[in-house]
Amino acid sequence: MRLRIGLALAMLAGPAGAETALGCAELGDLFSALTGYSLTLPPAPNVEAWCVADGAVLRAEGRPKITVERLHLTGTEVEGTPESLSLVIGGLRVEPDLGDRRMDPRLRAALRLQTVDMMLKVRQSKVFAGLELRGGVVVLSGGTELLIEADLKGAGFAPGAMLASALTALDLEWKTDGRLPRPAMEAAGEWLDAGATGDKAVAAARDGLMAVIGNLPEDMLTGDTAKELAALVEDLPQGRGRMVLTFDAEAGIGATRLAVAALSDDPTGRAALAKLFAGAALSLDWRPGIAP
Repeated sequence: MRLRIGLALAMLAGPAGAETALGCAELGDLFSALTGYSLTLPPAPNVEAWCVADGAVLRAEGRPKITVERLHLTGTEVEGTPESLSLVIGGLRVEPDLGDRRMDPRLRAALRLQTVDMMLKVRQSKVFAGLELRGGVVVLSGGTELLIEADLKGAGFAPGAMLASALTALDLEWKTDGRLPRPAMEAAGEWLDAGATGDKAVAAARDGLMAVIGNLPEDMLTGDTAKELAALVEDLPQGRGRMVLTFDAEAGIGATRLAVAALSDDPTGRAALAKLFAGAALSLDWRPGIAP
């Protein structure tokens, strides 16, 4: 699937009710506040209500450079307060610095070979204090696709506000082409089992994932989720298929909970995961095979 810019614009655009359209300068500021990347936009909308940047280069201190062939932004405000931000991106490339040794070389190479098309609408929630992520679509040139919707309690459009947010709901659909997971699993396996390489590193990563699944709180996993998770991990990294995931956590999973788990004696042990996912519910369905 390749995103059609016209269709995406129609799906995401349009102020409603008391909302008024934001100017390009305000949209650039919102984008930077949410992502941390600086962006220069033209002074006025040049495709109806959309501000379009062709050949944009996004930079942020300590992060990989990002280039995009085409970036569309639009958004709304209510009485001077940002209400929504929609974006459509075509031909995005992540370009890690060649001198940056923090990223595994295999992951760097995999990123350089991929281009990304995506669209997303972020809006203030009328139900809770936070942001709703809606209509998220990510399509990689290699064949991987992601559909994402999420609720982030405590999030906002102010700089740094996302750091204080907590995930309360997530709907995720992932179509894997069986290529990208391998470099990630090799890198993780080498870290888990010093000296392991290639297939042995992949096996170490798979064993690590299976151990985490075994330590997840049983009351969090609905239906056949435990079995489906295990089947997904067993099929990685070559397995092709489609994963459908639904996650709910009324109290929210945020930085504080993650820090408590990370600082525990065994971050992936039963006790740490029970605290991290207290009150949460996870449903997952793995459909192996070549997904349409």
